[in-house]
Amino acid sequence: MATNAYRAAYEEADAELMQISKEVEQLRSRQNQIGKLVDALKSVALDAPSAAEPQNREWATR
Repeated sequence: MATNAYRAAYEEADAELMQISKEVEQLRSRQNQIGKLVDALKSVALDAPSAAEPQNREWATR
């Protein structure tokens, strides 16, 4: 009788661990996607001219 209780507890804990494992994998995937997004945004931000730069060019041509 106690063996069934232990088995049921084990199976419940195992199911919970499987769910946690899936959630951790999803979080790792999101972290990877966000990291790629941050890298892409950094490169765009570094390559883009600053907001003041077009004004400077305009004043230089006058």
